[in-house]
Order: sequence, then structure tokens, then C-alpha cells
Amino acid sequence: MEVYAPGWDPSEENYANATIDVSHAAIAGSDPVAMAERLGERLRHVHLTDGTGSAKDEHLVPGRGRMEPERLLRHLVRTGFDGHVVLEINTRKAETADERRADLADSLAFAREHLRPAAV
Repeated sequence: MEVYAPGWDPSEENYANATIDVSHAAIAGSDPVAMAERLGERLRHVHLTDGTGSAKDEHLVPGRGRMEPERLLRHLVRTGFDGHVVLEINTRKAETADERRADLADSLAFAREHLRPAAV
């Protein structure tokens, strides 16, 4: 069964608008910055998350995997991206509501830090 139909890389298709999901890029072993460069202005939506390259769709707190999502965010700032960046993290492993809130707060802080124009 093909999970990503017609394929995992939206830059290879002729879509007018596309999404990059950093966790999906981790699974595919793809560089999200290179994908963003290929998509250009067709990139309209980013799922900000992280991953380790596992075959599982991890959706880690940004900065807790290997994908260096800050590179993608700095690229977005440099290129004047005006689409949407949405946090998409998995908090199922949080044992308490406080841990879940902390993961969400860390994710938001990461986004704010790296989406600032001074972060470039």
C-alpha cells in the first residue's frame, strides 16, 4: 500500500499550492529546505515538527529530532514566505497535562524564535 500517493515529494507534482511536513520529510530522508527551494512560491503551508528518520511519523517537538527545522524557518523568513506555519506535534508520550503544556510551549517558543526576521 502506498502511503504517500502519488509520491512523497510534492515538488515533483504540478500542484499550485503545497505543504511541507517536516516529520514526513524525516521519514523520506528528504531535506525540507531543498524541497522548499524547489517549490518556491507554491509552498503555502508548513507543518512545523521534527523527526529522527524513523519509519514512524513521529511529529516531535521542533528541535528534538535530526531535521534541523530551524533551517527551514530561516529559509522561510529569508524568502518572504507569507503562507501558514502550523505546529503539528505528538504529545501522546507526555505523562501529565503539565508535560503536554510544556511540549506545546517549547514548540511555540521554537517557532517564534526562528521565524523572527532577526533569526536569519
